Amino acid sequence: MRHFIPSTRRYLSTTRSDLSHPVSLPRLTVPTTNSKTIQPSSPSSIPSSSPPPSSAKEPHFYMNKVLDQYASQKPTPVTLRQLLFYERHRTHERLLTSANYVRQELPIRLAHRLREFQNLPFIVGVNPHLQQVYRLYWEAFDRLRSVPPIETLEDNQRFCDLLHTSLQAHRIVIPQLSLGIQECGTTDLSGDRRDKFMNATLRSRISRRVLAEQHLILSDYPAVFGMGVMIFQHCSAHRTLAKCIQKAKASHNKAVPTITIDPGPDVDFAYVADHIEYILYQVLLNAMQRSDAPIRVTICTNHTDVFFRISDQAGGISNQAYRQLWSFGNSTTPPDECHQVKTWAATTQVPMGMGLPMSKVYAEYWGGDINLQTLDGWGSDAYVRIPKLGDQMEHLDVEDHDSDLHVELDSGSYVTHRRRFVI
Repeated sequence: MRHFIPSTRRYLSTTRSDLSHPVSLPRLTVPTTNSKTIQPSSPSSIPSSSPPPSSAKEPHFYMNKVLDQYASQKPTPVTLRQLLFYERHRTHERLLTSANYVRQELPIRLAHRLREFQNLPFIVGVNPHLQQVYRLYWEAFDRLRSVPPIETLEDNQRFCDLLHTSLQAHRIVIPQLSLGIQECGTTDLSGDRRDKFMNATLRSRISRRVLAEQHLILSDYPAVFGMGVMIFQHCSAHRTLAKCIQKAKASHNKAVPTITIDPGPDVDFAYVADHIEYILYQVLLNAMQRSDAPIRVTICTNHTDVFFRISDQAGGISNQAYRQLWSFGNSTTPPDECHQVKTWAATTQVPMGMGLPMSKVYAEYWGGDINLQTLDGWGSDAYVRIPKLGDQMEHLDVEDHDSDLHVELDSGSYVTHRRRFVI
């Protein structure tokens, strides 16, 4: 089987592509500088959602010229408020607008990830777990870029089938990434580059799943709509916290510590329920696993954010462990558990050591954050900040600096300004 060649770009063949008009969400102004929109090469119909035959998977590394056409474009980030608008005010026209936005946006975001995989050191790129993720991404990219403009509800239905198939196939991505990075170690990939690669890859994955799942729900797609799922919900801080506490207790296999919630008014905010629940669950579980000492939770808010403080008396964290707290190099999945990849994919469980770094990625995606203050020998305070106005753009952290604006200061240093999209 042929493998892609990391850090090597080949321009052996290309596919004919035409220009088409870009699709934008309401009130979204996209800069025209260096902006290109690529028309899919298959003009007739939306491709089947079934995976291509094995013979179609092998020559993809000869098509880097095609990849370059998409990787040269900047993604168009959106705000939570914009997506909420579409969810609450669905019309036939807006549904097709959403479909074409997702159709054009997903290949661009996948192209940036594929380019980062190709830029990995050779010994890292040929790791079988990372190669499996690369193949999944390339197959999704190749199918999505071939989707023609969506003009009817029937076109949209076929497009939804394709999105759902890709979402299901990619559920093994996180455990495969974890196993691959763990096997490579710091000898093959430095800690800083590993964490930067994982952070950008996971953040991009979150963004693509949000766009795809949001469109499936807008389309009343049976596989998700029948479960009554909504991507964005009015979350109650107290109810969300209570749910996460119960879930953490159910996952904890030792004596459950006492958890006290400080009295105070509830806070309602619109957010991705799965994201905030994952963050709080991981922080609570981390505190519970260290000690059975009492845990205290405080909720407060200001004009723009809601805050959760989770205080434990679990003995604190040493300086050495604290420096590695948010690193993806802490994954400690035993080799004999590698067969559980499909099990992990079917649940919210992630490989050991990735819970807190993943929580930070989720928090930062919509402009929030997690910080932890520790007193070694006593305990730790974890602070979770979640924006509640919905006006923060996605933090995509695309590893494409060619189109950034670099400004030299008088001191000789540089400040980089990323292009932002104006509402």
